[in-house]
Formats: sequence, structure tokens, C-alpha cells
Amino acid sequence: MISSRIRLKVQSVKSVKDLEGRECFQIEFAEVRQRPPVMMVTNPEVPDEIGQMVVQVTKSFQNMMPGMGSKEYELAKLTLILTGDELESFKLRPYPNQLYELTISDGTLSFAEV
Repeated sequence: MISSRIRLKVQSVKSVKDLEGRECFQIEFAEVRQRPPVMMVTNPEVPDEIGQMVVQVTKSFQNMMPGMGSKEYELAKLTLILTGDELESFKLRPYPNQLYELTISDGTLSFAEV
């Protein structure tokens, strides 16, 4: 049995009507992923001391840039449009920036608050 776990963050919650005119909630989720480590390589012809200095200066500039200091990033992942009863069935009480762990296993979706 294959199973996947995904960390999700609630991006937004909106009140909408479905095609039948029922009140629903549109929930936008983004996947929260760990940022991979930045690999820096210097030219082998440059002396080691200079190469290490270039790496340190480059890392300090990257840390000053917006968004580069964080260890995570977000990627749009899932949009659900659910009625109030369906929301209750999933045991969701979403609000912006709330974290959930989505488990996909054997054709089922289950949400757990983090």
C-alpha cells in the first residue's frame, strides 16, 4: 500500500455558491516544503582562501535578499470546495496560515491539524 504525507498551509478561505446554489467554502492550500541546501562551488584554479571568502560573501548577500533566509517555501497544491457538512466530515476548521498534514492512502484523504 502506497501512502503519502504532505504538509499543507491554508492560503485562503472564501464563501462561494456551488452550481446548485448551496453555500460552500473554497479552501486554497499550499504545500510547505523544505528548501534544499544551497551548494556553492568555486573555480578550482582560484586559491582556497579566496574561494572561501567568495562563498562567505555570497551567502551573506543571499541571506539579505527577501525570502532567501527562510528554510521553507510554499507551492500551490490543492483547492477544495466543500459544503458545511463535507467540511465537518473532514474535521476541518480552516483559517489562513493554519497547518495540516494531508495523508493520502489507499484512495482516501485524511487531514490532521499540525
